[in-house]
Parts: sequence; structure tokens; C-alpha cells
Amino acid sequence: MLQMLRGRGLRLSVSAVALLSMSVQPVLAQGRNDSVLNACGTERAGLVKLDKDYKDLKRSKMANAVGEGVKQGAMVLAKGVMSGGIPVGGRGGGGFGSAMGGMSGLMGAVGGMAMQSAAAQQAQQPGGQPQASQQVAMFGQDMLSGAMGLQIPGVSNYGGFGVGGGGDNVKAYAALAVLVAIVATADAYAKLKEQEAGGDLKKASFNIDQDAARQLTVSRQIVTDGESLVDCRARQLSDINTRLASAANDKDRKAIRRERTDLVSALKKDIDLTGDVVDQHTGMAKTFTQGRAMTDGASEADVLGGQAPAYATVADTTRKSMPKAGGAPAGQQQAAAPPPPPPPSALVAIKATVVRSAPVASASVVTSLPVGREIRPKTGEPDGGWWEIDVAGAPGYVRASDVGPPGSVPVQTAAAKGAPAKGAARGKGAVQAKAPPPPPAPAGPTNIRAYNQSIIAARDTGKGRLASLMTDIQTSQRRENVFYAWLERLPWS
Repeated sequence: MLQMLRGRGLRLSVSAVALLSMSVQPVLAQGRNDSVLNACGTERAGLVKLDKDYKDLKRSKMANAVGEGVKQGAMVLAKGVMSGGIPVGGRGGGGFGSAMGGMSGLMGAVGGMAMQSAAAQQAQQPGGQPQASQQVAMFGQDMLSGAMGLQIPGVSNYGGFGVGGGGDNVKAYAALAVLVAIVATADAYAKLKEQEAGGDLKKASFNIDQDAARQLTVSRQIVTDGESLVDCRARQLSDINTRLASAANDKDRKAIRRERTDLVSALKKDIDLTGDVVDQHTGMAKTFTQGRAMTDGASEADVLGGQAPAYATVADTTRKSMPKAGGAPAGQQQAAAPPPPPPPSALVAIKATVVRSAPVASASVVTSLPVGREIRPKTGEPDGGWWEIDVAGAPGYVRASDVGPPGSVPVQTAAAKGAPAKGAARGKGAVQAKAPPPPPAPAGPTNIRAYNQSIIAARDTGKGRLASLMTDIQTSQRRENVFYAWLERLPWS
């Protein structure tokens, strides 16, 4: 009996030791893993914050409101709002942004979108097109206010919104644009940009390129942070390899190999982190590219100008168009629109003027035109006070008030300062020297193309190089396993 009790006590002791080792070893391993992972904590910090910002953004009630509003087509909720069954968030106290924490805020934004959509349909003319004075915005002020209350990388701390006017209104649209690009469709994004531009697709096209410019600052920082993280991990690996080569005994070598295994675990987490952040921007690049193609009536390949997209193997060559709000009722045919007037054969600059990259005063300057320079418009009439012309294969825009038909250049009545006042200022000798040809203009949506390239660079220099480091370690581990297995088979082992 005493022997049985002793045997049972021994078994219990062994079991206790085994259970204790099972619980202690993972804790020790976790401590080692955290130590190796956090050795590059400074280099990871920016990427970790970005990843958190995007996850918080996609989980926000505002994101749910945008996604649900677009998905529902708004008509189901419209009936509930109009009947009083669904409360709409008030705007006097900050709109949606003041009700972010409750269901009323969520339903307010979605319901507001619903009412706007319903009103837009009710305001249609018999031919099926809404009257210009009664068109209703798809994304209302509640949604703009809500987007302003979110932390959005590239927008929340961006200081360039005052250029050309706009202020908070521009920032609100920029914030909502990122949110729509993340949780909705490219169609919805294109419609938002059309709304922001007041229906002017050329201005919408320019604004899309500005959205890409704001995110370009973020993606370039991702490239920098990814390179720093790779350099840090490479230094860790180099240190491990150096110590492993000089280890004096098997105990030290085993400890160093465990540290190297922990580095593989850290690299896996780094690869997931950088991959998640880059994937987020890859999706936005696709939305910006497709939205620009819609507003331009072009293809993705046209927008990217021969670049390989970050989101696909090759760019789509199919021309895209803006999504339609709705056609004419069945059985009704719309009257055929008269053909546009042919463009004038030529116009001339009646004063020194500039050619801009978009039909807005804040757009970048492409080139300058001296007085008398001939241009050839691409359309029959100016659009919104701007003529579109071709500059080295790229579109350019000049104010209609700065050009006129041939012969409309004002006659100079006085000579240049220091020249004779009479005679020399008249006749053929008064013709100004021909100005040098303008420099070639940058072709196409340059910010979208630069953004696309930076995302590819972020993937290659961050996730790609981290994966290569991990592969190198795993290859070394396999070689060592084969080597030690061979040693064990030797006669003296």
C-alpha cells in the first residue's frame, strides 16, 4: 500500500512538473518573441499607427453609413424617414459629427442620403432627367461633417487646403473621398467628385488628381518606413549570424538559433503589417484611377500612361464613362441633341496669358502665351469660360477672355521704352520677335501616376525585402538541419 502511494505521488509530481513546463515555456518564448519584435519598434511605429487608423476608419459608424447608404440605393430608408420612422440627425449642433456615438447618427446620415435620393427622383422632368435647379446632392452635409470628425491619413493633418480657396469645405470633401474610396465603389467615388465640382467633370478630374496628391505623401512615407524596418531587421540578422559563427559551444548555438527563429516570427508580423498598409493604398489607387477614367471618358491605361497598375498585372484598355443616374421611362424617346458646333479654325492671345492644367484658376501653369500667339481650340465653344487646347499632346486650358479671333490683337500705339515713339513702332518692323517654343507639358494625371508608382515601390522595398530576409533565414535553417542529420549518421557520432 505504501509503495502504491509512493508511485502515485511520483506520477503526480511528474505531471505537475510537465504542466508547469508547458505553461512556463510559452511565456518565456513569448518574452523572447516580444524582445526581438520590439527591437525595431521605432521603425515599426509609423506603420503600426497607419494600420490602426485604417482599421478604425473602416470600423467607424461613418463608414457603415456610407457603405449602407450606397448599397441600399436609399429608397427603402427614404420611406421610413419621410414617415417619421427613422430619425434624421440634426445639423444645427454639428450634424452627423455630433451624433457619432449613437444609432441616431448612423441612421441620420443614411436617412439623409435616402431623402436626397428620393427628392432627386421626384424632381425629374417627364423626359427622365432632373431639372438643373432641382438636382440634389447624393452625399449631404451630414456626411461631410461626419468625415471631418475622423482621423484620415493624408487628410486630417494636411495643410494645403487653403490654396485656391475652399478651406474646410475642400477638406470635408477630401476626407469623405478617402472614406468612399475605402468602403464604397469607384462609381460612388466618381459621383462624389462630380458633386464636389458642381457637375463640371473637368474640374472633377482635376480634383481626383489632388486626392491622389494627398495620399502620395502618405505612400511615400510608407516607402521610407518600410526601408527603415528592413534595414533594422537586416542588422538583427547580421548580428545573429556573427554570434552564431563565433559561438563556443552547443548551448550558446542553440540559444542563438532560438533567437533566429524568433526573428522569423517577427518578420512574419512585419510582412503582414506592411502588406495590410500597402493593400489599403492599392485599393485607393484603383479607385482614383477608375474615377479619373470615368470623368475623362478614358481607360485605365490612358490614365496611367503605360504604367503597370499597382492593383493588376496590366491596365484595362476599356473606355469608362460616368455612372448614369437613370434613363428615360420606357416608351419615351429623348429628342436628339443638336450636333456641337465645329471648333474655330484658330484663335490668338489678345494679351499675355497662361495655360493651366485644369479649367480652374488654382491649377498648375503648363506654359505661357505671348500676345498674338495662335492656338487651336479642341471644342466649338468655351466650357465654363475656358477653352481647351492641346499642348505637346496633353490638355491645357486658357481663359476665354484672354483670346479672340485672328486680327483682334490690340494695336500698340507706343514703342517700347527707349525706342523711337514714331515710325519704328509701326509697320512690319514692329512685329515682335518670335518667342521660344514652350517646354513640353507634363502629360496626364501626374499625381495618380506618381501615387501608383510609390505603392509599387512600397510593396517592393518593404514587404518584398522582408519576405526575402525571412526566406534567407529559413533556407539556412534547412541547410543546418540537413548538415546535423548527416553528422548524426556518421560512425563516431
